Amino acid sequence: MWSPDDLDIRIVKALASPSSFQWDPRISFSNVAKGLAIDEETVRNRLNRMNEVGFLQGWQLVLNPVLLGRQAAMMELAVSDPETKPQVISRLKLLEGVTLIDDFYGNKLAVQTLYENEGALTRQIELISSLCGCPTPVWWKLGFPPCDVTPTHTDWRIIQALRQNARGRLSDVSRDLRISTRTVKRHLKHLIEGNAFYLDPVLDLGKVGGLRCRLWVVSEPGKKHAVDKMILAGLQRIISTHTAPEEYSLFVAHCANASQVQEIAHWVAKLDGVREVRSNIDVEHIHVQEWLDAELERRLSSLAS
Repeated sequence: MWSPDDLDIRIVKALASPSSFQWDPRISFSNVAKGLAIDEETVRNRLNRMNEVGFLQGWQLVLNPVLLGRQAAMMELAVSDPETKPQVISRLKLLEGVTLIDDFYGNKLAVQTLYENEGALTRQIELISSLCGCPTPVWWKLGFPPCDVTPTHTDWRIIQALRQNARGRLSDVSRDLRISTRTVKRHLKHLIEGNAFYLDPVLDLGKVGGLRCRLWVVSEPGKKHAVDKMILAGLQRIISTHTAPEEYSLFVAHCANASQVQEIAHWVAKLDGVREVRSNIDVEHIHVQEWLDAELERRLSSLAS
């Protein structure tokens, strides 16, 4: 079975999270190649191969919560009855604000929710905990850069067109929306400069060898930057990162097997400044569309009226 090597993972990371997140979904292959000190043709060939074997399914455009007037929080929970996990996930997909679900091996889940205020966050935590049968979830707030963009009707239409195919051809977007490619590029430039969205790779691990591991790291006060730097330098197969919060950091890596996941977790736990580390193995990384689809339609309708 084909497995991605270190260079494949480095290319995916360069397109997904060179610094926490990749805020330019249209980053050129030439820029990726330059950053990795390889040629552009190598980047193209590697990505084509990842597509051919089914490892890389595409690129999801993920909205900055600030663009929607919300903030984000992540919860880790254990489902009380593992056999009900599929039903729990189906119900979580229908909740307001839920945009991401990580289904881990065993009875654990992680849920990302977008909330308007502290009261709403409290209610969402209670509701999600109740659905999972988990009275004591671990949760933390996620940090995102400022986004002072006020999207126009055309902006939202472009976002909607690219959301599940972020690196799709702009000529197709232009044709579907009946506006010029030049207009699409102009609006995208404004949205990119405003940190409106970032890229997330859609990977099918069932098509290749290896596992997707997620590390949740809590650093001691004042040591987070140094801890993040050590982890990023020491782990060569990181796919994506989220290191914005004050104490918490998330690292997603592609590992050969469960033993390697355990070795990495032990190594991270021994780093100076690390207070806590938890590791989970992904079964599926689920982009939830239901609530967000409705939210985009609502905004488009309000601007059209």
